[in-house]
Amino acid sequence: MSISLILYFLMLFFVVISVKRKNILKQLGFKKTKLLDETIIALFYVGLLITVSIVIGVFFYSIGFEKDLGRTAEAVRNFGLENVLTIIVFGSIIEEIFFRGYLQRKTNLLFASFVFAYFHIIYASLSEVVGAFFLGIILGYEFNKRKNLFTPILSHLLYNLIVTSMIFVVA
Repeated sequence: MSISLILYFLMLFFVVISVKRKNILKQLGFKKTKLLDETIIALFYVGLLITVSIVIGVFFYSIGFEKDLGRTAEAVRNFGLENVLTIIVFGSIIEEIFFRGYLQRKTNLLFASFVFAYFHIIYASLSEVVGAFFLGIILGYEFNKRKNLFTPILSHLLYNLIVTSMIFVVA
């Protein structure tokens, strides 16, 4: 867990030193918002993220990657619930700040999604990397559409909480 937190700190540090000091939150895509409106939109995208995850899981299962599908869940269970919850909160916020608020704005949606997917190679699971790529595309699209970083952060956080809950409940 400490390695993940160090990585998140470095990502955030890189963003802070790379962005002009004036209006840093605005530059990253944070806007004043109506919490209820953004939460409703985020819930729609969480449903979409879960649907895409199921489709990807069914695809990998159908081509004989059952063992690969379990690697991420196994790694998450091995981290322990307290550590995972810490990583979920920090990860959802910092990953969205870095990948959508910074990298996607500097490059494009596909490149940011590819790098986001590559960061998920830590799980040693092809299905996780492919899934992260498509989830990155959805979160990036959500950011482009809403013009507000809060919404994909909330979607990412809720998605991770739901998936992690399922991993620990099913286990």
